[in-house]
Amino acid sequence: MIYTHEMLCEARRALHELMIGRAVASVSKNGRQVQYSRATINELRRYIEEIESALGISGRRRGPAGVRL
Repeated sequence: MIYTHEMLCEARRALHELMIGRAVASVSKNGRQVQYSRATINELRRYIEEIESALGISGRRRGPAGVRL
């Protein structure tokens, strides 16, 4: 499957909607509408990671850099 930046934005928007309390969020995936709920939020996160990986975007943030004296 070919992923686009627009698909990533749509998936991130759906995750945001779920995080702020919306009951269901929809995303176009493989030519069909897929609905996510709070119960399937981890599946949506995996989908976002899959898109980020395909686009060469690192979604994972590193921890804070330590300061050494």
